[in-house]
Amino acid sequence: MNKKKNLHWINIGIIFSCLMIAFFCFQKKWETRTVLRDTSSDLKVHFMNTGQSESILIQSCGKTLLIDGGTNFTGGKVVEYLRRKGITYLDYVVGTHGHEDHIGGIDAILYNFRVGELFLPRQEYNTHSYKDVLEIAKAKQIPITVPEWKEKRILGDAKIVFLSPEPNKIYEDINDSSLALRVSNRKHSFLFCGDISKKMEKRILKTGVYLKSDVLKLNHHGSNNANSMKFLKKVSPQYAVVCCAKGNAFGHPHKSVLKRLEKRKIRLFRTDEQGEILFTSDGKTLMSNVKPIR
Repeated sequence: MNKKKNLHWINIGIIFSCLMIAFFCFQKKWETRTVLRDTSSDLKVHFMNTGQSESILIQSCGKTLLIDGGTNFTGGKVVEYLRRKGITYLDYVVGTHGHEDHIGGIDAILYNFRVGELFLPRQEYNTHSYKDVLEIAKAKQIPITVPEWKEKRILGDAKIVFLSPEPNKIYEDINDSSLALRVSNRKHSFLFCGDISKKMEKRILKTGVYLKSDVLKLNHHGSNNANSMKFLKKVSPQYAVVCCAKGNAFGHPHKSVLKRLEKRKIRLFRTDEQGEILFTSDGKTLMSNVKPIR
């Protein structure tokens, strides 16, 4: 009788131990996927919350890339964000195209930080915002590069590849002059194409260039005139990020784009509803500071 009781309690103990092991294994797995670690060798991609504009900071092994600088109004916010991150030098700054919601704050960036190289498309834009960028770059002797198709740069442990097929062409729609680039480390990749339209997406697809990426920054703030199903299929991201303002007058992101994302089972992050979106990759695991909103 005593032997049966002892065996009963032993079995209960074994079951309890198994449950505890399973619990801690699950907890460890969950933490690995959600908790960000502050490691300088990691690839970090910061989608700042700059309203109906864009500014994205990318870091790897102490090297830095800034894609766009917000508007004239939010440029100061970008400057303060970079200062809080302890940044004094930017290896690369990319002004995807001449519209104010992308390069409006770049003059403030160039004024407040040392910059190694500035990338701009050939197409100029006759506005004070655009001219201010050129003037401060000239005054501070910052080299301006119009990147060739598939031109590369190294960013710490990451690689930058420019994917705009015709960066020297003058476009009727200035959005289509946007510089497109893919940033990747050993395992994870991010695609940024400014405000290109479906027409330019089609041109990029025709080149046959490799586009597959884990994270796609939605083109033109999630506009219906971009983010075609063919483009989404070719990029095949797990996640998409849309940079836009809450209740914006443009209806970004468009309902039709949201439907396309849902059909492709692409999880969405939104700066208008979630604020700053931060991804970190250690070359093995991709993590984010918040969960996808849908």
